[in-house]
Order: sequence, then C-alpha cells, then structure tokens
Amino acid sequence: MLAKFNKLIRNSHEWLPTLRWVIALITYSVYSFFQSASAQSCANPSGPLLIDQSFGTVSKPVSLSGLTTYQYVLPMCPADGQYTVTEAIDSGCFSNTWYAVASDHTPGDEAGNMMIVNGANTPGAFYEQSVAGFCGGTTYEISFWAFNLLKTGICPTPIIPNLAVFIETKSGQLVSSTNIGQVDLAYAPTWQQYSALFTVPKITEELVIKLVNTKGDYGCGNDMVIDDIQVRQCEACASNEIYVPDIFTPNNDGHNDELAFFLPRVTSFNLTVFDRWGSELFTSNTLNQKWDGSYAGSPCISGTYSWVITYQPELAGQKPPKHIQTGRVLLLR
Repeated sequence: MLAKFNKLIRNSHEWLPTLRWVIALITYSVYSFFQSASAQSCANPSGPLLIDQSFGTVSKPVSLSGLTTYQYVLPMCPADGQYTVTEAIDSGCFSNTWYAVASDHTPGDEAGNMMIVNGANTPGAFYEQSVAGFCGGTTYEISFWAFNLLKTGICPTPIIPNLAVFIETKSGQLVSSTNIGQVDLAYAPTWQQYSALFTVPKITEELVIKLVNTKGDYGCGNDMVIDDIQVRQCEACASNEIYVPDIFTPNNDGHNDELAFFLPRVTSFNLTVFDRWGSELFTSNTLNQKWDGSYAGSPCISGTYSWVITYQPELAGQKPPKHIQTGRVLLLR
C-alpha cells in the first residue's frame, strides 16, 4: 500500500493539473449558474432618458467615433481591445469558442445592430458619452442588455468581464462610481438586463458617463455583446428656486424678524432648527410657521444656528420625491 501511495505522489505532476482544471470548472460553473444579472432600477421607469444607445440598424448605422477608445474592426471576430457593430455573428469565432448571435436585443427594429466587445488586456472604459443637464443629488439609472460570448467549458479559469459606471468631468476628475457586476458565463446565449442606480453631486459642467470593464488580462475570455444602453432620470430635480436668508434680526422692528424659507409650491414641508450643540430649538411643518429666534418663550442669544428642511415639490401627475437640504443662519440682535 505504501509503495502504491509513493508511486501516486511521484506521478502527481500528471494528474494534479487535470484535477485542478476539473475542480475549477465545476466550482465556476456552479457559481455562474446561480448568479443573476445585477438589477437596481428606477422606481419611476417613465423618467426622461439622457442616453438611449441601440447602435442603429444595418440600413441606418451609427458611428461610435469619440464614444470608445477600443479599435473598430469590420464585422468579424474582434481581437483583444477591439470591437465591432453588427446585426449578427456566427459561431466560428476563435475556433468555435464563442456563441453565435442571431440578432440584436432592441425590440421591434429590423436588422438591428449590437456592439461586440473583446475586452482589452488592461481594465478601462469601452463606451463613454458626454451628458449635460445632470441634477445634483438626483438618482439616475444606467441599464443595458448583454451576455458573455464565451461558451462554458472552454477554459478552466476564464476572465469574466466586471462592469462599472464611472462619472467624470471633462478633465477626467472622477465624481461618482458604481459597480454593476459580472457578465457571467451562461449555458446559452441569452440576453440579460443589467442595471444600477447612481447619483452625482451638484455640478454645473458637462459630465462624461463611462462604462468600464474592471477586468483586463491576457488569457481566455473577457468577451461580451451589449445592446440598448440607457441612462434614465429616476426622479424630479431638486428645485433650485429655494431661498433662505443668511441673517435675520428678531428685534421686533418689523423687518426681518423671523427666519423665512422661500420655496415653490410644495406638498409637504418640515423645518428643524438646532443650536451649536445640536439641541433642537424649533420645528415646523408649514411654511407659514416661522422661527422668531426664541426657545421656550425666551430669546436665543446672537450666534449661528443650523437648520434642516425636508420637502416634496408639487409635481403634476407624478409622485413627488422627498428632498433634504441643510444650512446655517446668523441670528443678530
């Protein structure tokens, strides 16, 4: 028995690689089978679209010039770091290791195109588009349809695309990023929707939305097809018509004696005022009830006080979103 065991150990170089390959394939196949596409969606799916990219049709193609750093190739089998836009591909790519794709995803189009992406050897953006008119603090949804082109069982440790959305300024400063997730292997070429929610800070300049593949290496895999990229606004923009004075003087002279908030029409409103130690001094749920600079019937001392307002703007035919704004006011006597 000991001799047989020693022989097994001596020959381990022959069977260990196969065992590792089998274990890796089984583990990855089980993992991929139970993973679902990422799904974080707008509560209001009818919000306005900022991006609606379906890649056109054979008769009306669109150019991706300036929208990707990947190299374009004619409809065929793109190599690492390349892409093509086509209505279909057969199963002959890379010695039949890719799925055939008979048609794009876009509903109702005739001979519609899709983007075929062969991931680069380094992580980076494969699609980017400038967008103006973002509302700071407002929620947006990015969504697209995709699937992994690599057939299952082709390689023991495939590279799986992992996608994220980066929001940058024109100068390249990152202002927001959100992970979307992996485009996993599948047992059939089936379109799946991927989506994620993100917000951007209050900023006036035009921003760039980038779809980034965070995986990049030499090896097997990292290939996908993508279609119908959309960016949708999920809620109404917070009103920019709010005005709150920086100073008020509650000295009973009939001028600026109360802290007033000037807003457009709202369906709900709540105000809370705090002192410098965070103690609550005043609360109100109506714009007509203003703070007179007192607490428990006694005048508050001169100084800086913090406030928080929560409100819902009046929107015709829409469920109004809730907005929160904070600030400070100087009380002078």
